[in-house]
Amino acid sequence: MTKKSIATVVILTIITCGIYGFWWLYNAHQELMNASGVTPTLSPVITLILAIFVSPVGFGLFGYDAARAMDKLCGKEGEHTVGYLVLGIFLPIVQIAVVQNDINRLA
Repeated sequence: MTKKSIATVVILTIITCGIYGFWWLYNAHQELMNASGVTPTLSPVITLILAIFVSPVGFGLFGYDAARAMDKLCGKEGEHTVGYLVLGIFLPIVQIAVVQNDINRLA
């Protein structure tokens, strides 16, 4: 998994009006699924399309899949699920920062 600066990810997402955030979501989704071996609810492409057109649904699904992957990688069942899911639905930019922070800790 790729370690990235949280501030850079958030600032690039804001500067590009969300385009970098969508690119990040797609890449993070693939990296988490590959590293953990968890089968995603939907493919990263479908999740990305949903995030672009129906942001709360796409980021919520990403949050659910990312939480399952993080729980498996950390060995702690159910620790991330509610937080990632709620952040994905209501505050996607914060979800991006939190998930990237967790990826950085594991990398």
